[in-house]
Amino acid sequence: MFLGPLSQAQDASTPSARLKTENKDGPARTSGIPENPTPRQMQNFLWRTLVMKDLILKGRVQSGERKIPVVVRTRDRLIQFEFQDRPLQIRVRFAPEGSLIQKRTKPDTEWQVVTGPEKTKQVAGTDLAYEDLGIDFLRWPDAKLTGNDNVMMLDCWVYEANPPVQSNYAKVRYWISKTYLSMIRADGLNAKGEAIKRFTFNSVIEAEDTVVIGEMKVAQLTPGTDVSASRTFVQIDTVEKGSGL
Repeated sequence: MFLGPLSQAQDASTPSARLKTENKDGPARTSGIPENPTPRQMQNFLWRTLVMKDLILKGRVQSGERKIPVVVRTRDRLIQFEFQDRPLQIRVRFAPEGSLIQKRTKPDTEWQVVTGPEKTKQVAGTDLAYEDLGIDFLRWPDAKLTGNDNVMMLDCWVYEANPPVQSNYAKVRYWISKTYLSMIRADGLNAKGEAIKRFTFNSVIEAEDTVVIGEMKVAQLTPGTDVSASRTFVQIDTVEKGSGL
């Protein structure tokens, strides 16, 4: 999950804001990615290019009526969330072999590793789970390319992956833009193949010479429908250089 500042943020459902207009000269044409990349090829590319700028982002996590102020720090392969209304900080260090997720109550305490069943628990009472922050499904070995789709006017490859460890999901389906080689949607499925959680990116932002996500929506779905039982929005308002990490 990548977040960004509020600079020229627009509704991602409009052509002008959906990571720019898709064209024949986009990254997919120059990255060496084949026409129909295997899951391993796509996973290797995504993890190889997962490097974040040195930024500090300020915004909020809204779940129902609750609005939780949050500070997000990013640098290289590290992202840190600092919840301002409670003693909770979460740090995720991304790596192809496995993301390290840690938490602590305040800056002067030791980081504690989040493992096993704890990864499936909710973060600060929101619709996000710890495992969602680590985007582990992008490395699950039992994955396949299921076809092509169009989401927000972007042509996408669609992949499905099965978890090798305990997870909230029996399977995850995710969409990768063919032009921009980035994930624009992901659905967590139950054992019946029904979507029970959906991640979508509602706005993009241009700041500090990069395009990042300004708002992400996480929706708990009523199984077998597209109806949201609950929703959490992660929104970014401001950005500054220098994360302090």
